[in-house]
Amino acid sequence: MVITDFCNGLIMLIIATAMITGALTLPTLYSLLVCSAIATALFNPSANSSIPLLVEEKLLPKANALNQLSTQGSNIFGPTLAGILIGSVGNVGFLLLVSGIAFILSALTEMWIKVPRINEEDEKLQFIMKMKEALKYVTGNRELLLLVIVGGTIINFLLAPLPIFVTYMSESIFDVGAAGLGIISSSLAVGALCGSFMIMFNIFKNKYKMAVIGLIIEGFALLIMGIVFHYYATIVAVWVLGVGICLASVGLNTLYQTMIPKVMMGRVLSLVSMLLGVSIPLGQLFGSIIITYYAISTVLIVFSIIVIISAISLIRLTMTNKNKKELVLEEGAN
Repeated sequence: MVITDFCNGLIMLIIATAMITGALTLPTLYSLLVCSAIATALFNPSANSSIPLLVEEKLLPKANALNQLSTQGSNIFGPTLAGILIGSVGNVGFLLLVSGIAFILSALTEMWIKVPRINEEDEKLQFIMKMKEALKYVTGNRELLLLVIVGGTIINFLLAPLPIFVTYMSESIFDVGAAGLGIISSSLAVGALCGSFMIMFNIFKNKYKMAVIGLIIEGFALLIMGIVFHYYATIVAVWVLGVGICLASVGLNTLYQTMIPKVMMGRVLSLVSMLLGVSIPLGQLFGSIIITYYAISTVLIVFSIIVIISAISLIRLTMTNKNKKELVLEEGAN
């Protein structure tokens, strides 16, 4: 985490300096943004795999909810603050300079976090070897494989084109312009924020139910968007979708963190993040193509049915895993 934040900080500082001096070219910008995306892709699984090493298992849902809370809070206030600062400062380069310094300060503070080491010998393994071991572990664990495919890849693939759908609906169907689109987009983050508070206040405690209920809520939100084709109904549906995304995300992350041995946590979550990362652009491409052939309401309804079926398919998985864990605890007690 420290190295990736340092890398992102240096990248932001390079872009900022080039923008301020007028030396930034488009190929250079693209190259630096790719490097930043790689650093971020490495940061996320590292952070997620560190949480169960620092937090007791019974507190994992709340820890993941706090993580979601900070993320969605940033999604709400970040764009607003950015718009104010850009309007005030003018040159984005100076803002990126501040961003670069913030990344470096974040890296410095992370150096004080003492994450327990699980296996020193694993650090000597090459990246490709680690990914092979992770793939072997995932494919050898039927419950985890189903969770990754259904709870992660399929859902990510289907939800990835949602911003494209919402943009199209706002401009071409509802005719509400950029302001209306902004309200719809904000309602998603607000919904996710509300979901985080629900978990924090123990409205949802069980990680198994949290994951399944969150996915079912996502499906019904898409169904509402497809059936009740109205601007205000879409705002409500997207808010509900935000709640579902938060519950599903926290539930699934907690399941990953409790199903995967700590020794394998980092590499398996890296593999999962890579698969989810690939599914997003593929889903966006698929979504942008399919709405040229079918009505967007039909697409949303079909997507919602697939999401709901996917959620229901995880009920048996989560109950099986829960029963296994209870059996292990009983044997340990005896």
